[in-house]
Amino acid sequence: MSNVALKEGEEVSKQAIIRLLILGLIKTAAGLITGMSVMIADAISTFADTLGVFASYFGLRLSRKSADEKFEYGYYKIETLAALLVSLGTIYAGYVILNKAIRNIGVLEQASNRPFAITATVIAIIYSIKLWKKLEKTGKKVNSLSLIANANDKKMDVFAGFIVLVSIVANYKQIPYVESVVTILIALLILKVGLYSTKESLFFLLDYWNDPILLRKIKKVFRKEKNLIIKVNKIRLRRAGTFVFGEAFVELNPYAGIEDLREALDLLKGKIMELDPYIKDFPIYTHISKAKNVKIAIPIKSGRSLKAKTASNLKETKAYLFARISKGNITNFYIRKLSAKDKKPVEFANFLKKEKVKIIVNNKLHSLIYYNLRRTHHILIYPNLSGIKTAGETIKLLLIDT
Repeated sequence: MSNVALKEGEEVSKQAIIRLLILGLIKTAAGLITGMSVMIADAISTFADTLGVFASYFGLRLSRKSADEKFEYGYYKIETLAALLVSLGTIYAGYVILNKAIRNIGVLEQASNRPFAITATVIAIIYSIKLWKKLEKTGKKVNSLSLIANANDKKMDVFAGFIVLVSIVANYKQIPYVESVVTILIALLILKVGLYSTKESLFFLLDYWNDPILLRKIKKVFRKEKNLIIKVNKIRLRRAGTFVFGEAFVELNPYAGIEDLREALDLLKGKIMELDPYIKDFPIYTHISKAKNVKIAIPIKSGRSLKAKTASNLKETKAYLFARISKGNITNFYIRKLSAKDKKPVEFANFLKKEKVKIIVNNKLHSLIYYNLRRTHHILIYPNLSGIKTAGETIKLLLIDT
């Protein structure tokens, strides 16, 4: 996600601040003219929203700053801090409104100019709907927690506006308690949104984040690389402002070559980064452990035991001796014949892959076979060793390497 997207979030925040200030002034004027406390409470809520959007604007602006010597990991968490401030402001506004409503419960205020109050409330509802949609759309686009928090707050304002209309009608009909109850409901809605957003912001600041969908996608990418990645020990994700940072700790195939690892790990990281446009970085930490068990394939031209004579090339190879090695010892072996058809490049590669070998001994392999086995399936290929005539002697020498 580039700075262009963050700048878009900035611009939307700036426009929202101006609109909320105008809306807050309209509500304040309506409250003063009509004398209705529910209108004043609604105005206070709007001004609290304005401070929240200003915090979003400030956080997004600072998030665009590049990492420096003092903040080597960047300024991304400032946006999350801004979201926390938005949430705390929302809670305070809810508390103030709730406190006043409880103290005035049962008091029937004498209101005037009710048509003006209704007009102002309808305008506020329409304004809030447009602002809610705009903030929500932009918040999701730039992955801004603070903008999404503000959007949720405006959604509550829409419901609160309709409740205010009910309160105005009840005041006109001289029905007691309605205005106080309505004000209490507005306050509780505000507190609910504020508490939820506060919890989310605190969790993100403490590096707690849980996105099971993204985690499953990442694990799926690793599973597709089963020839390279033999085990995923841990995957960690955390949120920092609009961005997601992750890391993985994996066990690598001990038979993969350095050139294979360099290229394959770069491609793997690229695939993970493509899963979500908000992933800022995803280092993969690797560990190569020594293999405890290994299967070796040795070409033979005659014999049915470990004393079978090794073949010097594919042409004279009649069969393969497959031996399983565990902790430096031969645990078992068997011999499988190799037909003329099996010596063709594709068939030969499939013949060996089917046996799940990790090391083979062969001279003069076809280039396609070599690439298929070595680069694609990470199978080590040793040449026939000079002076070694039997399969058993070959295995003993390979044990030094394995």
